Amino acid sequence: MLKQYRMAVIGAGCLMTALVATSLMSLENEKSTEDTEYILRAVKMIDDTQAKAEVAKINSEILTQSNWYLSAAKSAERIMPFQAEATDTLDNTIALEDTGAEMPVQTEDSSEQEMAVVENSPFDGYVLPDVDVYLNIRETPSIDGKIVGKLYVGSAAKIKEVVNGWTLITSGNVEGYVSNDYIITGKEAEVMALEEGKLVAKVTSGGLRVRKQPNLDADVLDLAAEGDTFEIVEQLDGWIGIEYSSDTVAYISADYVKSDFELGKAISIEEELAAMQAAREEAAIKAAQEAAAKERANQQNVQTASTDIATVTGASVEADYDDTYLLACLIHMEAGGEPYEGKLAVANVVLNRMKQGYGNSISEVIYARGQFSGANTGALASRLAKGPNDECVRAAQEALSGVNNIGDYIFFIALRKANYSSYSEYTIIGGHCFYKR
Repeated sequence: MLKQYRMAVIGAGCLMTALVATSLMSLENEKSTEDTEYILRAVKMIDDTQAKAEVAKINSEILTQSNWYLSAAKSAERIMPFQAEATDTLDNTIALEDTGAEMPVQTEDSSEQEMAVVENSPFDGYVLPDVDVYLNIRETPSIDGKIVGKLYVGSAAKIKEVVNGWTLITSGNVEGYVSNDYIITGKEAEVMALEEGKLVAKVTSGGLRVRKQPNLDADVLDLAAEGDTFEIVEQLDGWIGIEYSSDTVAYISADYVKSDFELGKAISIEEELAAMQAAREEAAIKAAQEAAAKERANQQNVQTASTDIATVTGASVEADYDDTYLLACLIHMEAGGEPYEGKLAVANVVLNRMKQGYGNSISEVIYARGQFSGANTGALASRLAKGPNDECVRAAQEALSGVNNIGDYIFFIALRKANYSSYSEYTIIGGHCFYKR
């Protein structure tokens, strides 16, 4: 009888051991020590005189535990898939950390994550004014704030803080607030910078030859010193076209210059007042220089054209709308701040060049190499986008109708760059000297 009990207990023990082992594996060994003790107790009690009672007790307890494990296993079956996902994610995270790869970002839609990627720009953290002339910089973030400076078109400022529709900026010697409605940054600012700013070349080696054409056999016009800076007109393979003078494009080797984008800085109210005073003084000096130049020309018996050149009306020039608009924008670019007579004179320079074979149309003359540097630096493109003022439109239309106030002159230059003794004839209108060689 005892042998039968022993066999029964062993059989039950084996069966329950299998069940327990299976449950233990799926439930991460919970209560494993306690269940094993039940089985061992059953085996040890086989020869006890109270075997029947103990076996019955052990069987009852094992059955109870078995039911508990079966119930737990069903719950675990529902939980385990989520545990597996969590484990995979953890394993992947560790693997990425070990390899130094970029950690994955969990999003509801990976395509949205890709769309959210924004390309960096050198203008991130900087602003440009999106206005016609200048943007006021205020002491406080309010339309009533005191104006402490101005950010002109073509200037940039660094962002310090953004507050309720206003941005605290710093540029030059000015720090203050500008309205977010009139500024741009990042890629948008980068596009505007190409229009409003200018690209310059700084010479990195002394004695750099400035040539007439982009080749080593071309004539040398000058030698540039280290540190000299020129506005870039065009960039070719191995060569940089520079504005050598207002009407001359020259070339220097690209190997000995550093190209950089040049933008202006904000100006404080105090600096602006000082600049205005300096401008008045400079105007007085220029007036004295003009008078002296005319006197020298008379003394040298140089035939001198005066500002008394008669305005005449000759044959009209045909031009379509596009060329008329282009001419008006060029006038604005070259003489936007000049008196009307100066605007009309610039218009006639273009038409005189066309008559003398510089191009078969107004557009060909304007975009011809070495004619108008602003046509290749983005300045003219910017004006074309904004449009000319009314006086420039009128000057273009009147010149096309045949009105001419400079005769057959085809050159003009800013007064500060004029070399009167080298001109066979010249006349001064506003801030420009129109001349013949």
